[in-house]
Amino acid sequence: MTNSTKAQGTGTALTRTFRRGILVALAIVAGAVSLGLAKPVQADNLTLYATSFEPPVFKVGDKLLGLDGWSAAIPPFLNPDAAIITGAAASNRKQSVEVYGGDLIGSDGATAPYDAVGSYRRPLAQEIVAAQSRVHVDADLLLETNQPKTPGEFFSLTIAARSGNGETLGEVGLSSQGIVEAFRFNVDPGAEPDFTAPIRFNQWYRISMLLDYVNRTTSYYLDGRLLGTVAAPSASNVLSRVALVVYARPDGDSTGGAGSQRANYTARFDNLRVRVNSAHN
Repeated sequence: MTNSTKAQGTGTALTRTFRRGILVALAIVAGAVSLGLAKPVQADNLTLYATSFEPPVFKVGDKLLGLDGWSAAIPPFLNPDAAIITGAAASNRKQSVEVYGGDLIGSDGATAPYDAVGSYRRPLAQEIVAAQSRVHVDADLLLETNQPKTPGEFFSLTIAARSGNGETLGEVGLSSQGIVEAFRFNVDPGAEPDFTAPIRFNQWYRISMLLDYVNRTTSYYLDGRLLGTVAAPSASNVLSRVALVVYARPDGDSTGGAGSQRANYTARFDNLRVRVNSAHN
């Protein structure tokens, strides 16, 4: 056989191999379509974190911190051990996070005007870019009690978001006053809320924040209904973390009335989600 014949034979073999490769690739694509495999996540629509606090990662009786990226670096005066996984209540599945008011230990003035605070942080360290300029933070919250409404914010639970500069981009939650309360940018502890709406105790509510990094605003929602929008003029493009927070004034404080005790309240959190999308979505 001549060299030219060998070359021709080799070329024919390579052509067959190439064609077989194309057919295999087409078969893989067709198989993927027929199986309904999910498309890759688009750059302008991304979930940063989502959980319903369910097994196997979360088990009833476990402490929240240290699980699934929840920061264990919380100082003792912020009650790191008070957030527990429970099966006693849930918004849509079987488990949630419970913070019993009676488990909150006073801070000896470190968290004034609150006597006790529980802060439970999920670091994200996410840089927000132009294609992902809107951040949605959502969670289900329930304030459990057999007490009447209090004169002031005696006991409350919130979700909060923190910037890379350490600023509070937004904070919103439920108060023993019988209201949802939403706060201004980088709010001082104990400040009055910017927006409120009535709620009922012992009932789940979907609480949401929309952080708009283009317009530098934060919008608040209760069960999908807009409560209001505040300016959020942070120079940082980093979403440092989100947090579940519980606040309690001193027992017997004027905000709660004579005989008020934080042991009469339980904060519950469930179905937390943080996602980003583009300004046109």
